[in-house]
Amino acid sequence: MSISHVFFDLHGTIVDRERNPSHYARGLGEFMAERYGGAAEDWAEANRRIFADFDSYYTDLDLGADDCIEQMWEGEFRTTRALFRLTGTPEPSHEELWTLTRERGEQATSRGGDAFYPDSAPTIKALAAAGYALGTCSNALSGQVRGSLHAGGVLEYFTTPHFGGDLAGHFIKDELFFGAICRRVGVEPSSCLIVEDHLGALASARRLGAMAVHICRGAEAAKLAAKSPAHHALIDSLAGLPDLLN
Repeated sequence: MSISHVFFDLHGTIVDRERNPSHYARGLGEFMAERYGGAAEDWAEANRRIFADFDSYYTDLDLGADDCIEQMWEGEFRTTRALFRLTGTPEPSHEELWTLTRERGEQATSRGGDAFYPDSAPTIKALAAAGYALGTCSNALSGQVRGSLHAGGVLEYFTTPHFGGDLAGHFIKDELFFGAICRRVGVEPSSCLIVEDHLGALASARRLGAMAVHICRGAEAAKLAAKSPAHHALIDSLAGLPDLLN
């Protein structure tokens, strides 16, 4: 394959899945306290409570439906509204709540600080220096994607649209998801490398015709690598990724 574009998943791939929630809560707390008053830690604690009970806000929503993005925004609206209830803060108007729903993710991740794995930024910079066009393939919201890249100090290296589920038009990472990204960028799947940590997403990317690289992290990394559907598997670090493309 002749690869020109590299698309990174976010959480579990370049962003530390374990550290990210605390970074997000801190950033959200600062943003909400600045805008609506109160203590930043109270807002952060409300977010932690919502995160712990996250499924209950989405229990009747179907993120695999044809209108999955609208349903995803409905879930985000519910969790935004819950912040005010849990902190005892007067709720703003319906219109303001919707505006806040669409901007709080980027604000929280931007302010929350760098939650990247240590190997992420050096690998991203090396690939950009080698001339690859970099993008994202996260099912987080595109605002959260931009905020995370900004906090990690690498936003400038990503030259394609910052794809989250809302921009791709799909939440589940199937062939439709990756195909939408390729069409939006105007590139054939065979020219794309997808870097992911989820087996299903990797299998979908490969079926579409893209090159797939599996980043396996943690105690089960070797076991995951052994059953990976990807073309290549990297264990605990992305540092070897540029060499795979040489």
